[in-house]
Amino acid sequence: MKNLRGAYATNFKKVTVKISDGSIIKGKINIRETNQRLSDFFRSSEDQFITLVSEESKEDSQNVFFVNKQYIVWVGPED
Repeated sequence: MKNLRGAYATNFKKVTVKISDGSIIKGKINIRETNQRLSDFFRSSEDQFITLVSEESKEDSQNVFFVNKQYIVWVGPED
């Protein structure tokens, strides 16, 4: 994944996300603000989808998921 820090603010947090169908995805999301908590990101963001970069795939290829927030059961921080 290319570093685009000049294009927009990045502050990646490692998370585990459980989806309503029972799937669990481990990866990282960009919460943008450096002083923002993970819970604040989900409450304040008006975006309907989050972008989750999976860390469970091979090193040379990463899976990117666009997850509708309505289907998220819980999110837990990994850090």
